[in-house]
Amino acid sequence: DAGHHRRGKELLDTEDSDFFRCKQASRKSCCGPENAMKRFGDKDKVAADECYAQVAEKFATVTATTPKQDLFSAEAVKITKKKQFCLHECIGKKNNLLTEDGSLNKTFIADYAMKSVFKEQWQKQVGQKALDKCLEETYIPWPAEDKENVCNPVYVQFQHCLWLQYESNCPANKIKITKKCEKTRNRYRMQKSTSN
Repeated sequence: DAGHHRRGKELLDTEDSDFFRCKQASRKSCCGPENAMKRFGDKDKVAADECYAQVAEKFATVTATTPKQDLFSAEAVKITKKKQFCLHECIGKKNNLLTEDGSLNKTFIADYAMKSVFKEQWQKQVGQKALDKCLEETYIPWPAEDKENVCNPVYVQFQHCLWLQYESNCPANKIKITKKCEKTRNRYRMQKSTSN
């Protein structure tokens, strides 16, 4: 399938792809009083710390051969992306959110999200809608021709999807009105705080 192949290339593209634009962990929520999605699946950051070390080790040889001035070159950007995919795959696996091959552990994710992430009634409604869409979404696979330091990129894309759906379907009375949030809503063409 040529379309899929092309999208696979896009995954590691240096034209910063949408779901990579803002790092997952720092992605702010403009819906409700607290950032429900923050560190999805790894609230205590235990897995994150272990995974950072693992990923750093995995990429040590690659990074060592990249000259410092090439930090923003296409190759360096690609490596940074790969690291993100590997990091999130590792975190997801350690928390049982992913299966052994890095694909989504759908039942576990849904249970976890409904119990630990979406706690209030309105959150459960918005969250359920987001889960229904994002757990069935078809995500871009790792490009077949790229054999080095392969990781499953699904989890990063899933988190982006969940965040986007949750924010996009935020009830009017829960939308935060700040400059930053307006900017985010404009970028992703979400509904504005003035409409309902």
